[in-house]
Formats: sequence, C-alpha cells, structure tokens
Amino acid sequence: MTETTKDKTERLGNFVADNINEKEPKMTISLSTPPPPPFLKIGFFGGTGSGKTYTAAKVLSQFIAEYAKGKQLAMFDTEPSAGYIAPMVQKITGKPLLALTSRSFSQLLEFCELVRREGHVALVDSITHPWRSLCDDFLEAKRSRVAAVGGRPDSVRLTIKDWSAIKPLWGKFTEHYIFDPIHWCMNGREGDVWEDVVDDEGETEMKKTGEKMKTENETGYEPSLLVRMKLTGNQHTAEVRKDRFDVLTGHISYDKPDIEFFRPHIAMLGLGGKAVSLAPGAKPAVEPGHGKNWETIKAERDGLLENIKDDIVLAFPGQTAADKTKKIELLRAAFKTSSWTEMESDAKAFPASVLRAGRLVLQDLIGKAK
Repeated sequence: MTETTKDKTERLGNFVADNINEKEPKMTISLSTPPPPPFLKIGFFGGTGSGKTYTAAKVLSQFIAEYAKGKQLAMFDTEPSAGYIAPMVQKITGKPLLALTSRSFSQLLEFCELVRREGHVALVDSITHPWRSLCDDFLEAKRSRVAAVGGRPDSVRLTIKDWSAIKPLWGKFTEHYIFDPIHWCMNGREGDVWEDVVDDEGETEMKKTGEKMKTENETGYEPSLLVRMKLTGNQHTAEVRKDRFDVLTGHISYDKPDIEFFRPHIAMLGLGGKAVSLAPGAKPAVEPGHGKNWETIKAERDGLLENIKDDIVLAFPGQTAADKTKKIELLRAAFKTSSWTEMESDAKAFPASVLRAGRLVLQDLIGKAK
C-alpha cells in the first residue's frame, strides 16, 4: 500500500509529538502559603565610631535573654573587638561570648557551619574583611596560574570577568546567612554610593548619592532589617534603611538604640517556626563545562613567546647581518613566518599548542646549527 503525503505528514507529526512528550520533565514543584520568617536576620553598617558593634551585640544579647533563652552569642571577629563587648554579653545573657578572630573567607564558611550545627546566635563584625579576603585569595590563585605557564604574575589584576566567578563563591556565605535556621547579624563598614548626575547645564559628573554596606555589592540586600548607624555629636543614631515588614523603614532612634526600638519587627517574626529552605530537586539550567579561561590561555602564550625569543637570542645574540638572517630563517622554519608581530597578535593561528610544537622544532634547528 502506497503511503500518501497526508499519511507521511501525520506519521511525522505523531513521531514529533511522541518524542516531545517523552522528554517533558515531570512536575516536581508545588506551591504553599508561606509562614512568617522564624529567624531574625539583621544587619548594621556605619562609619568609624558609629556604634554598630556595641549596638549589634547589645540587641542580640537582649534578644537571647528574652526570645532565645539558652542560646549563646558567637562572634566572627575581624576588628578585633570581641574583648570589649564580652562583659556586656555575659551580663545580659548569663553566658560568655564565644568568638573566632579571623578575616579569612574560608574560615567564615567554617564559622557558618559551626554555629548552624551548635545552634548559636551569630554575629559577623565586620563582613567587609572576609569579602576583601576572598578577592585577595582569588587574585593570588589567578597569579599562581599565570606564573605556572610562564607568565608575569606581578602584572595580573582582577578584571570585570573575574566577578562572575567570585560572586558565586561569596554566595556560599549569603546562602548560610539567609537560609540557615539561626538568628544572624552581620555588621559592615560604610561605603559611598556614587552615580552619574546631570546638572542644570546638562553636564554629567559623579556625585555621592547615598551610603551602603562596604562589601560585595548585593550583600546589603540580604538582611530583612538593615540599619545605618551614625555618630551625631556624642549620640549614636540608628536609622532603619530597610524593614521587609515595612513597620520600621525610615524610623530613627536618636540615642543608644536597644531591642525596644526593633521590637515591632521582632514581634512580626514567627519565632519558633520552621526555617524556609530552597525547593529541592532543582537541576542546573546549563551543563558544566571544562577548560582554561582566557587570562590563563593568554599568559601561557605570552610565556611561550618569551621563551622562544630567549632561545633565539641566546643562540644568536649578535646584531650582524648574518645573525639577523639566521633568526629569520629559524622563525620561518619553525613557525612558517618571520613576523613576530603576527605570532604575538594572532592567537588563533598561533595557539599555545602550535607555539609549543614550534619551539621543539626551533630548539632542534638551533642544536643542529651549532
């Protein structure tokens, strides 16, 4: 029986439909009504002497004494300042302050695991230092990779492309801060917000338009209650920059704020409830890949080019016509070109593999020439 065009079309349509149906993912998510957040997630930032360390420690201690009896305050101390507030914490909570003095980002992650496991109330003061530590560690690792392939590590700097790798590493901390079932406070130094502003004459200039927590740019968004501390005369002032319940946003306490000032926010928390967690079973949207980044590839090429140049100069250090002729002949024999500019600029025609193979040919030719 001859298959008609209509039959072929229907058969093709059924085939496509069957395969699409087979590849459709099963629904794994469900929706639910969210309860009030059960844990205090607060952040303080401010300038020197603004009172952020003292205020954070006092408020957390009062919170423990009233809402989290039996808990102990644990501090990741970068300043270090734990010794100054320890007597106050002991007096209010009845338990000694626990502290780890460090600025290391890797030790901050260990601290996160420890306080989660032991159920402490956590304070990081200041979060600015671990952020700098992570950037320094990343830069040092980048320099070591460049040095390993013969490049110049002293010329390596962090670039815009590096932030796409650094930010996910920093995200390991922010996930602890947001989702761990503990009460968290992080303090940060104050940084300025600068923006392009157009004046009355149409000229654009950079102007300070506000203040933010001095750390990774998005970290200031994580606290549910974000407070700016300021020293005005001899008074420590607290201004609520953000309250996700919106009961304290914009409110100001003009002298030595304590838990009473923040109680409207605390009262709306679902203390004692279950922590919110990310939906399980999520698969990566993009499959992971492998390979060197461009900076490493470039450094590897630069190192090979320097070695090739040194091989030729060491073999024929002179500037006579005969030496120059020999250098040209060697380059053409090993790399099919005598243009050093072409070899430096054309990474596609002269990748590291070609330069490496050409160098072996070059060394063999130099050995025979001698």
